Amino acid sequence: MVVDDDIGDVAPDAEGATGGIEAKDVVLNPVRLAVFCAVVERRGFTRAAEALALTQSTVSGHIRVLEQALGSPLFERRRHGARLTEVGEAVYEFAVTLRQAVVGLRAQISDLTGGRAGVVQLGAPISPGTQILPTLLARFHQVRPAGELRMQLLPPDLIPEQVLRGRLDFGVVSEAVELPPALQAEPLWRDRVVLIASSDHRLAGRPRVTLLDVAREPFVVAWGRTLGDQALNRAFARAGLASRRIVMQVGNQDGVRQAVLQGVGLGIVHRRGVAADLAAGALIALPLEDLPMMDQTVLIYRRAHHFAPITEQLIAFLRDEAPRLSD
Repeated sequence: MVVDDDIGDVAPDAEGATGGIEAKDVVLNPVRLAVFCAVVERRGFTRAAEALALTQSTVSGHIRVLEQALGSPLFERRRHGARLTEVGEAVYEFAVTLRQAVVGLRAQISDLTGGRAGVVQLGAPISPGTQILPTLLARFHQVRPAGELRMQLLPPDLIPEQVLRGRLDFGVVSEAVELPPALQAEPLWRDRVVLIASSDHRLAGRPRVTLLDVAREPFVVAWGRTLGDQALNRAFARAGLASRRIVMQVGNQDGVRQAVLQGVGLGIVHRRGVAADLAAGALIALPLEDLPMMDQTVLIYRRAHHFAPITEQLIAFLRDEAPRLSD
C-alpha cells in the first residue's frame, strides 16, 4: 500500500475516511481494554490495580470512561461483588480478540524486521528461472519458511523496467541485457555457451569448425539473445561475412534446443541446458575456433534501493551460492 506523505488530520465524519469508526471510539484502545480484562480476570478492581501497578481509582476511571463511551454499564454491581453484563461479555470477548491480535502483530513485525517473514518479488528469464533459481529458492525456503518468494518468468528486456518501477525487488538477467543508469548490476554466475547442432549435422565429427563453415548455415535464435549470439555476430562482421541466416526465432533457449533437435538449424545456448542431450548424443557442440563464449548472469536492482530484511538475506544467499554455479 502506498500512502501519500502529506497526510493531514482525518475528519472523523468524512465519509469512508475512518471506516465507520466514530470519534468516541478512540477510548476503545488496547491499554484501556487491557485494564478491563485485568478486572475481569483478576475478579476485582483492587486485585487488577495491584497486578497492573496502578491505583484503584485509575482502574475505576478507565472502566468509567469505557462505560460512558459505550453508553452501557459493563458490570452489574452486587452486594458481594460484580458480574459482567451482556454488554460487558461482548466487550470482554472483543478485548481478548484484540489482545491476541496485538500479540500476533508484534510477532509478525518481529519476523519482518528480523528477516524471518515477508514477500520477495523477483524476475528472471526462462533459462535461469527454470534451470537454476527454483532449486536455490527451495533451499532458501528451508531456512526461511515464513517468507513468501514470488518469481516471475519474464522476457529479459522487460525485467529491468519492472525492477526500475519497483514492481520487482530485483532481477536476474544476462549481462547482455541493456540496463538504465538507475540500475546496479553485480555478477552472479557464469554459463558456458555452446554452438549446438543435431547429431546428424554435416559438421558433426569435425575436430574444429570455422566461421566460414557455419556462414551459410541456418540459425535458430531466442528472444533476448545471449552474449554468445552477440559475440558470433561481431565475429562475422570482423571476418567480413554476411549476417547469419536466421530462419526461426523462438521464445527461449529451450525452444532453440527443440528446434535444433529437429534439424531446423544451429543454435547458441547455455551448456547446462543441453547437458543431457549432449551426453546422450542427441545434440553435439560444434568446436568453433577462436570464439570463447561465456555468458555472465547478473543481479540487478535499483541503485537507490531499500530492501526488506528477508530480501537482503535472499540476495546474500544468492551471492554465496553463485561461485559454485559457474559452468
